[in-house]
Amino acid sequence: MSSRGAVLLGDSVACDAFDESRPLRVVTHAHADHLVGLKSSLRSCEKVLMTAATRDLAEVMNGPLSLGNGPVETVDYEEAVEYSGERVTLVKADHILGAAQVVVEDAEGVRVAYTGDFRIDGTPPLSDCDVLVVEATYGSPSCRRAFAVDVEELLVSMVEKKL
Repeated sequence: MSSRGAVLLGDSVACDAFDESRPLRVVTHAHADHLVGLKSSLRSCEKVLMTAATRDLAEVMNGPLSLGNGPVETVDYEEAVEYSGERVTLVKADHILGAAQVVVEDAEGVRVAYTGDFRIDGTPPLSDCDVLVVEATYGSPSCRRAFAVDVEELLVSMVEKKL
């Protein structure tokens, strides 16, 4: 992990925050704490990888010009992006629309994975990896959500009311 909070995978990838030493940035999903340093990444990185849904949500939240003409590349789940001897793959995470886990495999076949935020019940496990980095936003027992509402039901209800 970098001093700026980026999760560093392989030699090329920084996840969920900007790191000037990494040419690739992966945004796992469109929550603010995972978009840290995005403007710097858009200026400095060769590629900023995310799912199409994450791109769309980031633009809705931050304005249609927020991603500008930056090096954003949308990637489908299970689609690999090759870069400098590494293979970067996004795997579905059940957190919010477009959320992804990240797997980076090097030329020797070593696989390093990062979960990002996820919900245990709906996220496929990343069992075929040599190193697993697990998101820990709520890792401390003192971090508990203040509500017991099913967020998915709440979202569906809000959409139905608007329709």
